[in-house]
Amino acid sequence: MVNFVYPEELYLFVESIRCFQVRDVGSSKWLEVHEMIIKLSQQAALEVSEHREEEVKEFLISRDKLSVLIHEAYCVNLWKSRVLPHLLEIDPNPQATFLIYTVLYHEAAVVALLDLCLYHPSGCESLQDSVLDLIDYCAQGVAQVIGLVSMGYHENESKIDVDEAVLTELERQKRDLIYKIGLRCVSLLNYLADNVSLFHLGAARRLLVTHDIPWLMVDVLCFRPWQRTTSKGLEKFIDEKWTAVEDAAKIIKPEAQAWFCVRQLLLNPQIMENYTLNEARCKQLSKLLGMLHETLLDQLPVLIELKQFISRLTLSGNTANKKQNLVLEDLPQIQEGLIKEVERDGGFYQIAQSQDGVFLNNNREEISALATKLSNAYGTEILCELEQHLADLELQKPEAKSGESNVAAAAGGEDEEKTHKCGSCQKAAKKKCANCKQVHYCSRECQLKDWPTHKDTCKAI
Repeated sequence: MVNFVYPEELYLFVESIRCFQVRDVGSSKWLEVHEMIIKLSQQAALEVSEHREEEVKEFLISRDKLSVLIHEAYCVNLWKSRVLPHLLEIDPNPQATFLIYTVLYHEAAVVALLDLCLYHPSGCESLQDSVLDLIDYCAQGVAQVIGLVSMGYHENESKIDVDEAVLTELERQKRDLIYKIGLRCVSLLNYLADNVSLFHLGAARRLLVTHDIPWLMVDVLCFRPWQRTTSKGLEKFIDEKWTAVEDAAKIIKPEAQAWFCVRQLLLNPQIMENYTLNEARCKQLSKLLGMLHETLLDQLPVLIELKQFISRLTLSGNTANKKQNLVLEDLPQIQEGLIKEVERDGGFYQIAQSQDGVFLNNNREEISALATKLSNAYGTEILCELEQHLADLELQKPEAKSGESNVAAAAGGEDEEKTHKCGSCQKAAKKKCANCKQVHYCSRECQLKDWPTHKDTCKAI
């Protein structure tokens, strides 16, 4: 059985997760925890995909680590927006950017873990006061996705220049991660809305009044960031990658979650007492009526009640006659605490100067050693093995129909294995490039050796 984290390592990995300050990002201790978070994220996704017992989720919840993950997401977010620009001012053309990308990817891995854990009510219940910080983070993430799409993100991303400049590539990678994190935030807000009764009253008020999540979700459903049109036709973002689709009306996971989030908030009478349906909000919500067509309702029948609610709202008009009571509410603490610690360290520019030797290092030997260490941490060989295993399972499905077809398929598989040769050494090869699926390799070493020649064709495909 393939594993990124073995059972005997799991407790150690989860216990090692701790809160860092912005000044610690990129340090050796931070990188050690980063490796563990990456492997935990991969293991958690593997457990879900193979319908195993979700041990990573259980450990993270039982050890009260979800608030630590939220802290880490904020930490990297502050580093990305406030420290990274200063680093690029110090050296506009860094020798290597993979460590910078590692930090950016750390945020995506943390959010992926939160997404898997908060699917369960027990995960939401364990958030306690940190739910306010998570709501703020998710609202910002969704707003950034809307901003990306409105500024032509999909049009720009459909054309990738293989020879683009280092900073251009870094900016593209940064936008890609902001996009993926933003769609995860839609999912997280759906889970929070579904379990809002588990939180204190301040959480519901922050969802409805402070950030007006129903309004935000209407914008998401209007902009439809999960789909784009390219020269290949219509594509949708399914399972973390763009996939060509034939049926444009088929609902995918992010779209369904956005609809469910709106439904859970608007049809909850307890929390709607704090939501004033003024003229502007009624007009915004009425945009959903045109999208609640029969094809959508056939796929998501639970939205019929939402359509009835918005129809009545459109007919009744402005209902903004509720009294606004004075409410004392808790305030989020994580981001404020991080910023105060930065101020004690002399500010973001001072931190950038202190991290100059880490992120702008020009020593080739040190860069190579760090790259090798991080490559091992990402478990690329295990990923290749897992992908091959999943591909084999897909091939076995049609083979199981009858005994005769099994024999024929097995014989065909042998012939196919003989015809595939390694793109580097020409020996018999079973594994293929995970990106283009066109070239086969007998080992990871041959793939790395052939990459300088293969990369242009691979990226073009």
